[in-house]
Amino acid sequence: MSIMIDLRSVIDEGVGASLTIKGTTKDVSSGESDKAGCFARGSIEYCCTTPVSYELDFINAGECVQANCKVKADLSTGCVRCLRDFDLCVDTQIDETFFFEPSDDEYGDPYPVIDESCKVDIEPMLLEALLVEAPFAPVHDDDCQGLCVKCGIDLNEGECSCADEPDSSHPFAGLKDLI
Repeated sequence: MSIMIDLRSVIDEGVGASLTIKGTTKDVSSGESDKAGCFARGSIEYCCTTPVSYELDFINAGECVQANCKVKADLSTGCVRCLRDFDLCVDTQIDETFFFEPSDDEYGDPYPVIDESCKVDIEPMLLEALLVEAPFAPVHDDDCQGLCVKCGIDLNEGECSCADEPDSSHPFAGLKDLI
């Protein structure tokens, strides 16, 4: 899926011309997930639970068109400590430069190019904004206790008896006698 925006009016009016576009899209997807509307950051999968809303401001800067994009989406993911599913809101902003001719940034990565029909695909920009803002290790609560490493019980719901039992097979079990 792509979201094509026609920039002909901004280009034809010349330097300083601007265009503001507001909209929503059902979802954005990175292609790394089998589910529509989902994307992954490493091994963590995020799924859009509401339409992704965006507001774009395009400005003709002569050799390029500058874009400022505000993106908001509600996402669903799993807590990395206790594996509980939870929702979070991502509200972010990203800037992008679209060139008329192929060009590379300071790292050698190509900038997006405006095609012959004066259109640009903004879906990669929306996905990038969500990827940058999505937490690398999402937790549903900062005080999440996680799961017991022995029995797997959710420690947020109560304590387990594993903590009371010493593990004699642990490689450092003999050190407790030195204390």
